[in-house]
Amino acid sequence: MTKKYYFITLLVMCFYNYSFAQTQLEMNQTASAKYKKADAELNKVYKQLMSMLDQNEKTLLIQAEKDWVKFRDSHCKFEASQYEGGSIKPLIYSTCLEELTKKRIAEIKASIKERDL
Repeated sequence: MTKKYYFITLLVMCFYNYSFAQTQLEMNQTASAKYKKADAELNKVYKQLMSMLDQNEKTLLIQAEKDWVKFRDSHCKFEASQYEGGSIKPLIYSTCLEELTKKRIAEIKASIKERDL
């Protein structure tokens, strides 16, 4: 996704998802809260998957999750870096974290579903 397209998409999402937020600070806080909610859901599904695994698989999943968190955080720092010094930077960062976290939730839910078959 090009930076211009990403920014336009983000702005549309901001106005759609944060329609009650009036200031940049409120939009930043709302985005942070939405990320925290997604992170709590991620922890829930992660624990659910862990309960289904043998010890070897648990070790592999723990390492995969550590690697994924490192990727997510560094990727979102990169995405937000182009807005360095701007008040929108926290919104960009939190929205990126939320989006990638939701994708990871879907991946883990797919793993759970595969194991339930």
